[in-house]
Amino acid sequence: MKKILYTFLSAAALVGCSQDNDLAAESSVEDKAEQKEQSLNTQNDLDKYLEQKIAKPFNINILYRFTDNERYEGYSFVPTDYQKAIEFANVFHYLFIEPYVKIKGQNFLKEYSFSKIVLVGEYAYEAGGTYVLGWALAGKKIHLLNINNLESHNIYQLTSGPFETLYHEVAHTWHQAKLYPTSFDRITASDYKYGNWTNLVHEEALKSGFIQPYCAYNADEDFVETIARYMVYYNATQDCGCATTDQSRWGRAYRNKDLDSSVTDAQHLAANVTTDDTDANVAIYRAIPDGFDREQYTAWKAKFSNYGDASGTYYSTKVWEEELKKADEKIRPTETYTGKEKLEQKMVIIKKYLQDEWQLDLDVLRKEVRSRYPYVVGKDFEGNTVPRKDFSTLNLN
Repeated sequence: MKKILYTFLSAAALVGCSQDNDLAAESSVEDKAEQKEQSLNTQNDLDKYLEQKIAKPFNINILYRFTDNERYEGYSFVPTDYQKAIEFANVFHYLFIEPYVKIKGQNFLKEYSFSKIVLVGEYAYEAGGTYVLGWALAGKKIHLLNINNLESHNIYQLTSGPFETLYHEVAHTWHQAKLYPTSFDRITASDYKYGNWTNLVHEEALKSGFIQPYCAYNADEDFVETIARYMVYYNATQDCGCATTDQSRWGRAYRNKDLDSSVTDAQHLAANVTTDDTDANVAIYRAIPDGFDREQYTAWKAKFSNYGDASGTYYSTKVWEEELKKADEKIRPTETYTGKEKLEQKMVIIKKYLQDEWQLDLDVLRKEVRSRYPYVVGKDFEGNTVPRKDFSTLNLN
């Protein structure tokens, strides 16, 4: 069976999906074997919770015990710690199941979602010492690795790791049931690289119209990974409340007399000519996307740390519009559109497809998920203490 593993490459966790035609038949055989093996074990509280709260109502089976059917030759696996499996089950229910059910209802999630999540304690190590972060089978089955190091109250770890993968995989089930428009494929048709996507660096990917290099694998992976990144990145348009049409307040207007008449010639030269300008705000402000008040935007970003480590360790601390700003160049002089324009075109198609075919507003779903972040962390975005969810115990009521 073919798999595209998501491996440790350039310090990025990348989702890989199999396109096997015999996946459904094979999975059916495995499911029966696993159900038989599980039935031989006395159910503990976690088994009961997974069955009552997740498997029966939503047809999503979470496996945390080792089974022969889930071992792959050439990899050394570490089992999932029981307590960590409890934490994952709780945070999965709170951050994934509940928002989808609230927005679309139980039947939607039950019918259009992956059917199995396999939890593995550590990364999967190969004989040579290299390791794999995880893998998935085209919207059907997901292996989530390194669960023993899950930090259930670290929202950036959760959204840069398992939940980005979950958003990616659930989107596969949507386009497999109802095809997205072929106009999406055509936007970057000449730049899909299939197995050679690993040679694409992040900056080139953006200028090509891909939100990250793995999107260049093919159109399906591009479609679902773009959705996943949109879900986990910050979004200044949606989240900041600092949009302005006053260009003198934009980041690039800082010390630029062409955009702000109050700027002196000396200030203009200091920002645009001198390479060793001592004012750090020059670099900070120039990185701000157009359309936002630079001071309000900077204050907004400073609050990212109220949710945890916002130093760049986790890619879910990125801002969607900042990535688009980096993409605002043509990958080739002969191109009609910049990478930013291509990404904007893709998002128009994605949002319209989800609304027309599924009556799903992606921004509403994203907002609902993010409204739960404070109760995962124990702080709201402003830094005020709020009740923190207890993911360490099971509620069977």
